[in-house]
Amino acid sequence: MAESGQIVIVGAGRAAASFVESYREAGGEDLIVMLGSEGRPPYNRPPLSKGIVRGEMEPDQAIAHDAAELEDMLVDVRLETEVAAVDTDRRSVRTSDGTEVGYGRLIIATGTRPRSLAVEGADLPAVMTLRTLDDAIALRERAQTAHRAVVVGGSFIGSEVAASLRLAGLDVSIVELGDRLVPALGSEEISAQVGELFAQNDVEVLLGEQVEAFEANGRSLTGVRLASGDRVEGFLAVVGVGVQPNVEFLGGSAIEVGDGVIVDDRFRASVEDVYAIGDVAHFDDVVSGRRRRIEHWSNADAHGRHLGQVFAGSGDRFEHVPAFFTMIFDVKLQLLGDLADVDEVFIRGSLLDHNLVALYLREDRLAAAAVVGQTDDVARDLGELIHARAPLSDRGSIANLDVRATALFGS
Repeated sequence: MAESGQIVIVGAGRAAASFVESYREAGGEDLIVMLGSEGRPPYNRPPLSKGIVRGEMEPDQAIAHDAAELEDMLVDVRLETEVAAVDTDRRSVRTSDGTEVGYGRLIIATGTRPRSLAVEGADLPAVMTLRTLDDAIALRERAQTAHRAVVVGGSFIGSEVAASLRLAGLDVSIVELGDRLVPALGSEEISAQVGELFAQNDVEVLLGEQVEAFEANGRSLTGVRLASGDRVEGFLAVVGVGVQPNVEFLGGSAIEVGDGVIVDDRFRASVEDVYAIGDVAHFDDVVSGRRRRIEHWSNADAHGRHLGQVFAGSGDRFEHVPAFFTMIFDVKLQLLGDLADVDEVFIRGSLLDHNLVALYLREDRLAAAAVVGQTDDVARDLGELIHARAPLSDRGSIANLDVRATALFGS
C-alpha cells in the first residue's frame, strides 16, 4: 500500500503550509498529499480573534495559500477529508469514507480543538468557541446584533476575543475561574496590569467564578448563571477554556500519544517515518530542557519550516526560542521562551504605558521574557540570551545581560 516517495500530511494548518513552503524552497521534490478536515486551504489563525472578529479584515485575507498556489507547489490538497485511522504496518492512512492513502513519510499536523463546558445550555447557538475561520466569521456576524457578550475564560484567546468584541461596540464581561487573568503570563503583576487595561476599557472582569449554566429564552441566550448564584446578562457567549490535541484517530496504532503526539527534538514519532509538528506535537524542547506542547501560530510555523529543511536533506535537531505576541486593545505584548515554572520575575515599566520588559528566571538563568513597546533588536537580543540560558549573577541589574540597557529601559 505504501507510496515510497509520497509525503502525506494529515492537517492543513500553518504547520502543514510552512512545511510545504520550506520543503520546496530547499529543493524537495517528492509528491505531497495534504489531507485537511476543513473546507478551506491553509490559513493564518492570528487574525481570527482580532481583525476578522472586529470586522477590520476580510476572511480571504487570512488564506495562506489557495488551491491553485498549492497545486503549483505540487501538493495534492484534499479538503473536507477526515482521517479515521493510521496503519503503520501498511504505511497508510484511512479516511472516514474508507479511502486508503499510502505514505512513504507521514506528518501529523492535526492541531487542537477547543474544550467545551459540560453545563446546561452549552449547546445553544449563541454559545460559541473560536478556532476556525468559519468560527470567526460566525462570531463576527452574531456580534453585530448581540449588544452584550460574556467571554468565559481569561486566557490569551479569551482576552483577545473580549477586547475585540469591546472594540466592535459590545458590552463585555469576562468570567474567569482562576484568581487572575492570563495565568500563563506567570506574573501576578502583569496579570493585574491586563486587568486594569480591561477596566480602562469598561470590560467587567469576574475572577474566581465558575459557569453553572447558560440561560435562554427558547434557544436564544439571555445570560450566564454562575456557581456563586450571580447572573451575567449576555446574548452571545464565547468559551475559551483551553484546547485538546486532535489525536483520537491514532487510537489502536503504534504511534505513541500522550498530551499530543510524542516526538523527539527532530519531530520523529515512536514509529519510523512518522513525524508530528505544530500544536499537536509534544516535543523535546532543547532550549527549555523539557518536553512541551506549544499552541501558538509562530511555533507551528517554525516547526513546519524546520521539518521541511530536514526532509529536503538539511537541518538537524530543532533548537528554537519560541516567540509569539498577543494583542489586547492597542497593547501588543510579545513573549519569548518558556514562562512555565519560573522562580522569579523582574519587571520594569508597565504594559499600560506601552513600555514593559519582564525577565523570567529559572535557576538564576534567563528562561523567558515579556516585552511591550520595545524594538526588534531588544527582542532579538533577549531571544539570544534565553537560548544561551544566560546567568544573572546580580539578578537585579540589567547590566549583567549583554543587551543595550538604554534600549531596554531608557536609562
